[in-house]
Amino acid sequence: MSESRVLGHDLKGGLSLVFMSLLSISMACAKEHPCTDAEAQRAETETDTLRSWDSLHSWYKRYKQCDDGGIAEGYSEAVARTLVDHWTALPRLSKLAKSDAGFRRFVLGHVDATLNNDDLKKIRANANTQCPSGLGALCADLAKEADDALKYLESLGIK
Repeated sequence: MSESRVLGHDLKGGLSLVFMSLLSISMACAKEHPCTDAEAQRAETETDTLRSWDSLHSWYKRYKQCDDGGIAEGYSEAVARTLVDHWTALPRLSKLAKSDAGFRRFVLGHVDATLNNDDLKKIRANANTQCPSGLGALCADLAKEADDALKYLESLGIK
């Protein structure tokens, strides 16, 4: 067997081991800090005030463990309002998302079928036609999430 093949196999095995270790640590951290009743109340109350990427990011850092049910719907609405009403602030989202990949996934995950169809269409249209220079990947991901949510809603007969 060639040396590069052995090294490649060892490297893949090592990367798999590292990935599994990080996944285990991540799952353990999530279990260490479940959403308390008090946190859930504060998180839900605060979602009504989230209208900037900085406030959304602060909320995410404090309450990401509470991202479920009505709280998650409130966060989705806050993401939609910020994208629809403050599209010009997208560069700020990009900056925060570059420094916090979890926040990027979190925001994209909240462009979902709980949102109003008109908001989803506006997000998709803005991403496709008004993308700020240098933010093509983020705009493409936002357009895809909005499109997927619209297709899902359409499959349910909701237009």
